[in-house]
Amino acid sequence: MVMLENNSHLYPIAVMIDELKSVDQKKRINSVRNLGTVAIALGSERTRQELLPYILELMDDEEEVLLTLAEILPLQLEYAGGP
Repeated sequence: MVMLENNSHLYPIAVMIDELKSVDQKKRINSVRNLGTVAIALGSERTRQELLPYILELMDDEEEVLLTLAEILPLQLEYAGGP
């Protein structure tokens, strides 16, 4: 789980990040669709350092998850600090 550093208000964000590794494909897809929310909450530096490694682990996922990821990621560049 992403380090929360005593920020209990970020717990829902941590849950979404953890769902990226869920065995339930629908949960993974839903989590991918919420990457923008997660990235905003983390900030650009933590997005690059903590969230992107989670996203990279999805590259071996099922086709539907990858299609959702390909659809969402181009829209999220600004949250990681730009291209």
